[in-house]
Amino acid sequence: MKFKYALPILALTLALITGLAFLSGPISLKQVRSLREFQKGVAFTGYTREAYNGWQAEESMRNLKNTNATWVSLLATGYLDNVYSTVIDYSGAYTPNDDSVVHMINYAHQLGLKVMLKPHVDLLNDPNHWRGQIGLYYNEAAWQQWWSSYRQFILHYAGIAAATGVEQFCVGCELDGTVARAQDWRQIIAEIRQVYSGPLVYADDQVESRPEAVTFWDALDLIGQDLYPILTSKTNPSVSDLCYGWARLLVKIKALAEKWGKPVLITEIGYRSVQGAAQSPWDWQKEGPVDLVVQRKCYEAGLRMVAGRPYLAGMYWWQWFPDLSIGGPDDTSFSPFGKPAERVLRLRFLLPM
Repeated sequence: MKFKYALPILALTLALITGLAFLSGPISLKQVRSLREFQKGVAFTGYTREAYNGWQAEESMRNLKNTNATWVSLLATGYLDNVYSTVIDYSGAYTPNDDSVVHMINYAHQLGLKVMLKPHVDLLNDPNHWRGQIGLYYNEAAWQQWWSSYRQFILHYAGIAAATGVEQFCVGCELDGTVARAQDWRQIIAEIRQVYSGPLVYADDQVESRPEAVTFWDALDLIGQDLYPILTSKTNPSVSDLCYGWARLLVKIKALAEKWGKPVLITEIGYRSVQGAAQSPWDWQKEGPVDLVVQRKCYEAGLRMVAGRPYLAGMYWWQWFPDLSIGGPDDTSFSPFGKPAERVLRLRFLLPM
C-alpha cells in the first residue's frame, strides 16, 4: 500500500471503530479518557477588584505556566452576607472585576494554557458557617430568591466564558446544601448550555462522605470533586503512607465514575506547607511552623497515584496567587510557589498522566 493512501484508510478505520463502539452501547471510561487529555491544572485565585490586572499577575501566571501545567482554573467569587442571605453580590471589593477576569483569561490563552472558569460563592460576614451550608432557608420563597440570584450570577460568568473562548466552565462549587434540589440544578445547567457551549462540570466535595448526594451528574460532562482527604493520621508521614491513603480514596472515586459512566475531574486538591497539613488539609487557618517537607510529600503521593487512571480526567492544585509575595520557603499557605512542592509539580507534569 502506498503511504499516501495509508492515513486516509487508517482514519476511516478508526472512525468506523468509534462509530461501532457508540452503536454497541455506552463507551467505556477508558475510551472516554482516550478522547481527552489529562488536565494538568493549577488554580489561580485572586480576591480583589484588580487581582488579575497588572504586571505582578502576569508574571505570576507565567510562573504557573513554568510548572508545566496545561490548564488553569480561574476563580471569581461572589458573596452572600451570611448563610441565610439570598442575594449574591459580585460587584464588591473582594470580587475581581470583569475586565481583570477577561484580561487574565486572554493572557493565559496567550501563554498556551487552557482555562476553566470556576465561580465560587462565599459568605462575607458569617465566620460560623461556610458555603456548604448555604440552603438553610425556611420557606420556598427564600429558596426561589436564592435560585434567582444564583442564576443571574452564574449566567453572568457563563457569558464571559463564552465570549473569551474558555475551554471549560464550572457551574458551581461545594454547594452541598443545595444539591438535593436536583431539578433546580438541571434547570440552571440547561440555561448555562444556552449561553456556553463548552464542557461543564460541578465541583462537589462529598465523594468520601456522601457520594450519592449529587444526582444530576448525567446533565454534566464531567464529575467534579474538590479533594482535601485525610490520608494518614501521622504528623510526619512517608510518601508510602500517603499513597496507602490514596489507594482507599481511589476506590470511591472509581466507583463514582463507573456508576455514572464519565470521568472524575479533581477540581481542587491542595496541601499547605505547615506542620500537620496531611492531617487536616482543608484547614486554611491552621497555625504552626513551616513544614515544606510534608507539602512536598503530599504532592508527590497525589501526582504518583492519579497517573494512569482512565476514570480521572485531570487535577487542579490549590492554589496559586497573582500576588508574587505569597509563597517561598517561609510561607505556610497552600501555594507551592518557590517551595519543594513546585519542583515536584514541574517534574511530574512533564510525564504522561
